[in-house]
Amino acid sequence: MKVNKTRFCPSPTGFLHLGNLRTALFSFLSTKKEGGSFLLRIEDTDLERSKKEYSEAICEDLTWMGLAWDEGPHIGGKEESYYQSERLNVYESFYKILLEKDLIYPCFTSEEELKIIRRNQIAAGQPPRYTGVWAQASKEEVETEIKKGNKPVYRFRISKKTTIDFLDIVKGEQSFAAEDLDDFIVRKQDNTPTFMFANAIDDSLMGVDLVLRGDDHLSNTPRQIALLQALELPLPKFAHVSLFTGSDGAPLSKRNGSLSVKDLKKLGYLPKAVANYLARVGHTISDNDLKTLEQLSDSFQTQNISSSPSKFDLDQLLFWQKRTVESLTVQESDVWLSEYLTNLPADIDREDFIKLIKENINFPLEAKEYMDNLFFTNLKDSETVKDILTSAGKEFFESAHKVVSKGIDDWGYTVKSIGEESGKKGKELFMPLRAAITGQTTGPELDKVVSLVGLERVLVRLTEASKL
Repeated sequence: MKVNKTRFCPSPTGFLHLGNLRTALFSFLSTKKEGGSFLLRIEDTDLERSKKEYSEAICEDLTWMGLAWDEGPHIGGKEESYYQSERLNVYESFYKILLEKDLIYPCFTSEEELKIIRRNQIAAGQPPRYTGVWAQASKEEVETEIKKGNKPVYRFRISKKTTIDFLDIVKGEQSFAAEDLDDFIVRKQDNTPTFMFANAIDDSLMGVDLVLRGDDHLSNTPRQIALLQALELPLPKFAHVSLFTGSDGAPLSKRNGSLSVKDLKKLGYLPKAVANYLARVGHTISDNDLKTLEQLSDSFQTQNISSSPSKFDLDQLLFWQKRTVESLTVQESDVWLSEYLTNLPADIDREDFIKLIKENINFPLEAKEYMDNLFFTNLKDSETVKDILTSAGKEFFESAHKVVSKGIDDWGYTVKSIGEESGKKGKELFMPLRAAITGQTTGPELDKVVSLVGLERVLVRLTEASKL
């Protein structure tokens, strides 16, 4: 299926999380494969909760991921604005059309009254929905409420004698009886549009031909179709993606493992790793090759989107992070690690240090920890290695110092000589040496570490270990 334009339309009420990011990625990949365009629209009609800082953070996060939009904030397009709060005049013109057609009406039912209606419906075994009590109100009844100072919402009048059918690209044929759909609100008491209204109007006016979103919006779709048909506006196609859940099966949240994109960046995750992980969450790609966005787009098929929920898997995210780190050049690694290696000793070759640790780290903080343990942390202050060093004993490190002081042209031969001098072998030989020289129990091959840090530093560390 050729897709000309997709969109991502977040509400700026918080930072972008993985579930939202996956939706944005799927929309981006599905259109870029065919050379289509990707639109970003900020749905900020909730004036109380929407924040400019979140709008900007969303733009920064998408830019960090490489999901460049072709229309939207900062770059513009055919629309005057891509912020819904700046498009109220557009919505107003359609309210007028709907009023003229008697397709929307004022409703004064309070939230408290709605709660009572829903409670009674549930008690009677009925689905909770608005009953249409104001659908046939007279002008006099409306005027009476307005004179009291009451402000109405406006509801869309759905014809109850039809069915609304559409093909969902992920879930297949869908059919909704209109009598099961209540008259939904299109205009709030403060005269701002609801999501249901503005979202549908903008998708149609902006030429979006594929609406890809979470399946929690599936029940909204027949309502929006009815609205667009009443206004004689073009309909997009729809693809509803099953939920992205936490490990407990509940909707993804911080409580069950979700991370915001801001968190991912802070931890040092790489955009390529995140993209390769998310492109395979609820979507099948036949291989495990690390791919660029362009290659992911070539592999993306809407028919390969699963109709079942997908769980967040931290191990899989870490797998792609490791694959991505391994793919970095030394220069790319240097950029990624730059702010974490500012204290690297001046006599240590930066490129050699990065080559040394690159295969043993997944995150920048691990590089800093290795650097600190290797050059700055006193062995007596290291809970990780102190027990190993004290168990090895003073005599062991004095023997090691004696051997090493003769030179270390061949580290393998040096270790063998330390074993002969101290009477130690196996783990009892290798682990104390690693712990003393590096301040860690794991890491790169020790001969490479010794080659980097030099004879004098090794001797200082062996002396320090002998005094514990």
